[in-house]
Amino acid sequence: MTPPAPAAPTLHGINPTVDQALADTAVTSGAYLAGLIACAMLDTAGRPDKLPEYLFPDLDPADVRRVWQAALAVGLRAGRLSNSPRFHRDTLARLQALLADAGWTAMAHTAHHAARTAATEPEPDHERTPTSSDETRGGHW
Repeated sequence: MTPPAPAAPTLHGINPTVDQALADTAVTSGAYLAGLIACAMLDTAGRPDKLPEYLFPDLDPADVRRVWQAALAVGLRAGRLSNSPRFHRDTLARLQALLADAGWTAMAHTAHHAARTAATEPEPDHERTPTSSDETRGGHW
């Protein structure tokens, strides 16, 4: 098997494969740090069911619980949308358009980024072979 040809540099001489590998490293590092923060918060709060009140000790616990439940629902839905964005292209575009039409300009702008990213996500390659960026990430592909 012949290794793939190196990607051609783009504007400013940036190699897209290296660019992607560095972006992937940043995302992985961010996820790691988020995990450490989550563990530290739980360790400090003592129990998972105490997390909402721990984060907002000066607010009414019933109010905190209602907001917490809504945030969990949003987080779960965002996780599903981000897990396979190519399967949610139409949904993301529709929601972005609804935000824009309703005048939620800043939210529509961020939703546009998600919809645009999903639109450019490649279709799955059932005969996929590792790339150099896969090797950079430890060979997990």
